[in-house]
Amino acid sequence: MTGIGIGVAESGQRRITVEIRSVNNRYFKLALRCPDRLSIFEPEIEKLLREKISRGTLNVSVRLENQTAAPSTRIQQTVLKAYWEQLAPLAKELKAKPPRLSELLELPGVLADDTLDEQEANSQLNLLKEALSRALAEFEAFRAREGAAMQADLCKNQGLISAQVQTISDTAPQVITEYRDKLLERVNQLISSVSTNVTPADIIREVSLFADKCDINEELARLASHFQQFEKYLAESASQGRKIEFLMQEMFREINTIGSKANQTTIAHCVVEMKTSLERMREVIQNVE
Repeated sequence: MTGIGIGVAESGQRRITVEIRSVNNRYFKLALRCPDRLSIFEPEIEKLLREKISRGTLNVSVRLENQTAAPSTRIQQTVLKAYWEQLAPLAKELKAKPPRLSELLELPGVLADDTLDEQEANSQLNLLKEALSRALAEFEAFRAREGAAMQADLCKNQGLISAQVQTISDTAPQVITEYRDKLLERVNQLISSVSTNVTPADIIREVSLFADKCDINEELARLASHFQQFEKYLAESASQGRKIEFLMQEMFREINTIGSKANQTTIAHCVVEMKTSLERMREVIQNVE
């Protein structure tokens, strides 16, 4: 599910800001941007995120502001010179401007933080957890609002499918009657010109075979069961995205079978409408955690 959440925590002149953004993904995927000084906490950040979020592509940005502490960042001169020795001749060869010092400082390994002592590390970790917790709270609130809208859309389409199922249930008995009437009409036309005897038992046997072949009562019963399970999943507090996604596949299988077995125009039209609504539901459910 898409979502956004920003959390800020402050202690003295130190301030940490955590921003979480997510887009839809069937799996959990994390892209984390963190200052070098806080990079040792990346495993802890990922652990806390996984406890709350199971699906989606997450873009998480952590910013640290420290207004009072003396600068702890050191320039790795050896690394900086190595970059310059490679880039300056290359720039000359390509007839391009040599890189500026500010650009070189952004390259990996040029700047390094002094190692944090244990007390300072714990202080920063606690502050980071506080900011992350606030960001997650805002993130969850955002997704809850979006989830409510998605739930309403799912219920709407499920209601449309249920209406089509009712039409099919009302129409199904007519399929046998229509087949019997057409069969009798065709038989009467054939035997009027030839000396052939067709007994009522022959007609009954043929109609019975057709009725057994196009019987969709089992499919309708399973669809009704799937609808009940669907409503149960929607009512649960924990997200059931994967289970509902599987349930959509089972619904599609039953609807498809109904379409292939019930050879009747009205039912065929209902099947098309049901597949359309179900496809909308499947698109929505792929975005649900």
